Amino acid sequence: MPGESVPVLVAGAGLAGLSTAMFLGVHGVPALVVERHTGLSTQPKARGQMPHTMEALATAGVAGRFLAAAPPGTDESIIVIAESVTGRVLHDFVQAAPDMSALSPAPMGMVSQERAERILAERAVELGAEIRFSTVLESFRQDGDSVVASLVDRATGRRRTVTARYLVGADGHKGTIRDAAGIAAHGRTSSGPMRTMFLQFEADLDVTLKGAAFGLFYIQNPALPGGSATVVTTDHPGRYVLSCVFDPGEEPGPDRLTEVIRIACGVPGLDPRVVDAAWSSPGGHVTRVADTFRSGRVVLAGDAAHLMPPTGGQGGNAAVLDGYHLAWRLAYTLAGLGGPGLVASYDAERRPYADVLAEQQYANMVQRHAPHLRDESVAEIMDPAVGLFGYVCPSGAFAAEPDDGRPLFENPASPSGRPGTRAPHVRLDREGVPVSSRDLFGTAFTLLAGPAGEPWEKAAAEAARRTGVTVGTHVVGAAGGLGDPEGRFTAAYGITAEGASLVRPDGVVAWRSRGPAAPGELEAALRTVLA
Repeated sequence: MPGESVPVLVAGAGLAGLSTAMFLGVHGVPALVVERHTGLSTQPKARGQMPHTMEALATAGVAGRFLAAAPPGTDESIIVIAESVTGRVLHDFVQAAPDMSALSPAPMGMVSQERAERILAERAVELGAEIRFSTVLESFRQDGDSVVASLVDRATGRRRTVTARYLVGADGHKGTIRDAAGIAAHGRTSSGPMRTMFLQFEADLDVTLKGAAFGLFYIQNPALPGGSATVVTTDHPGRYVLSCVFDPGEEPGPDRLTEVIRIACGVPGLDPRVVDAAWSSPGGHVTRVADTFRSGRVVLAGDAAHLMPPTGGQGGNAAVLDGYHLAWRLAYTLAGLGGPGLVASYDAERRPYADVLAEQQYANMVQRHAPHLRDESVAEIMDPAVGLFGYVCPSGAFAAEPDDGRPLFENPASPSGRPGTRAPHVRLDREGVPVSSRDLFGTAFTLLAGPAGEPWEKAAAEAARRTGVTVGTHVVGAAGGLGDPEGRFTAAYGITAEGASLVRPDGVVAWRSRGPAAPGELEAALRTVLA
């Protein structure tokens, strides 16, 4: 059995796996991605990229590609609960995308998973990744400081051994890596086995999108299997996707599928052409979050780590951001700059957020098309801005401040600037050209100093020399530095004019000093974060 060695082996070429490979490439680490299917997804699901996801994509140079790949139309979403696509509307969610320009410099994206995966794969390869399709990760074992995996080429049956420093399990909710790593999970289950069919069909259907790029219809109709279905528009005019849950024993034939499509669309004489039909069976799970996202040198991402209903559109965003928040940790550790706790901090930071996100998606599902499931356990639906921008990591790769009560969320409109929170978006300017503080992050640690913080430049250079960690430094509000036209910077980051804030490559505040630099203070902070 021939063998090879790679820094990181990624199992799964979905949103999570491809994002991890791409962001590893940003940090100079070439990944090997293996995917059991013959190619990328052809299902136009998981549509939409929130501004914080677009920020992450911008650091890899693909935000523009995502904007160009969006379907024509405004960034409004036509979202309704109705008896059918063309029938009586029960509840109207038609709304413009919320204005989050005060919290992020990035716009929303409207790309489906079908197109997103191709952009991510292309960029990952440009940055040094290799992707092998029709390749199954048959088994693996952890061996000291490495993971040894057995790969099988499905076309030829040939086996290979790959030794990697880390294995990223991004093999989806049906994947085997989580169980093989001995990681249990928790979440909500359905009353019986769930078998959801996803039907892509083409039809001459009169869907009025009012200029919007996307339409989503939650259908509540007792004539449908299970009494409900979901119909969404795609990137291709005249093509739609319908999903509904069939009874475990039912194997619908062509006539039955046509009947279901006609009922869901509300057009008895509709003549649909089924393009593709696929089953999804999450094994009775409605939500499922792994009890840990890491076991030794095996790390989980995407649906392998956190399965959730699609209602709310955050599953795909979370998958991309898993790769963003994980990649720099792997890269710094592989370079010998991070201690054994750095990769472990991914679990400490991402898993509590995944628990909340799964419950929020479930609450959206109950509200939109499963009101019979509402009980006292269903979470209140959170303000989207707080959910997207206000998360406070309870612990992780940052220097926590004393007596920090650390609520799990804060109001991002009034940011605290505390370590473990998202570094706030503040409008700055460079020689008259507008720039956001968020535009400064993504490839290295960044130190932002107040207008009287010039001594921090020397402190950063010394800390970088002694640790080997690159630290980009910007003085904000002083002559010759970045301008602060709104005068918000020091308040938003919770520092004085002489203070500074250290921000990680993934845009999370790592440490701050409210006042002037003390000898060795920044170096100690860097070592604490990376340990």
